[in-house]
Amino acid sequence: MRPFCKKRLEQARLATLELRDWLLENTELEIQHISFSGSKGFHIIAHDPDRSAFAEPDPVVREEAIRKQRKELLNRVIEAGHPVDPVVTADTRRIIRVPGTLHGSTGWQCTIMQEDWIENPVAEWIDSIPRHSLAVKIPVRPPISLPSIAWPKFAKKPSKKQLEQGPEYTSLEVSSHVSGTKDRSAIVVWLPQKWGDIKQAVENAQAIFDSIDIGPVAYLSDGQRALAIIPRAIPREFLLSRLPRVGLDQFAHDLRRFDHAWVRITGRMTEDEWIGEVEPITVLGYEASERCTHPWSAPHLELCSRLGLPIREGDGDIAGGPEASMRIAIRN
Repeated sequence: MRPFCKKRLEQARLATLELRDWLLENTELEIQHISFSGSKGFHIIAHDPDRSAFAEPDPVVREEAIRKQRKELLNRVIEAGHPVDPVVTADTRRIIRVPGTLHGSTGWQCTIMQEDWIENPVAEWIDSIPRHSLAVKIPVRPPISLPSIAWPKFAKKPSKKQLEQGPEYTSLEVSSHVSGTKDRSAIVVWLPQKWGDIKQAVENAQAIFDSIDIGPVAYLSDGQRALAIIPRAIPREFLLSRLPRVGLDQFAHDLRRFDHAWVRITGRMTEDEWIGEVEPITVLGYEASERCTHPWSAPHLELCSRLGLPIREGDGDIAGGPEASMRIAIRN
């Protein structure tokens, strides 16, 4: 299960454990051992007591008979819902990585596991696996991978006419407060300019939100900066304890001072034209959403939908009323 990380390896461990138990209950195979591949999975090594196919003297016929047996077993395994590698499993000429050798991509050693390891979480035994001194470190979760999309460019500098019109503008703002609750807020925040261009800012933000198990995140842009909206009903104290440490100081300041934040969600209307209209980019962080324990914010789910980024809701409670608080604001 890709990529190489503890989370995916734990998923592979659980799948391997289920497959081992299924093989013991549904076949005559004798499990010899289970090996950690040195990368993203495990190998179950078993002895088949039925050696009749090997009695065939013709090597071509013999191989075809063995391949047929493996294919039949593979089909049963797949039909039972086990996530095996169908290419490797059915290939009679595939060389299984030898225990004690290093995996070329990771530098970790293919290792025969102790009998109880497969029944225990990866975190409890992974440090016991030998590896090369230059082996890659195994992260807890997959690295953030942003989709290949047309990222907005920085908007052009305001024209001379725009500069002459002065800094005053009108825009529509939304409250981060989850209407109908006492102390819960969604995250609605313009990402700091110091985080770089729009793509860099989104990448940085996504790593932060993923690390604190909050998601999904709807990203929009006005051509200059990225706007992040997380439609979750999160206790203010939770946000105040975490957001200042990750660089979202202004949003945390507004929460602390006003119990919520008013955030611009449109472009700026000057005397006769819109500047920097807000456009949707994408929604990221559905993996973090699966770990997120906070209820959904009904008003901010509706907001995301209206802004062109409907959220794929998962399990969990929904808090708040149907509409987010909005206002028209004039600012300098």
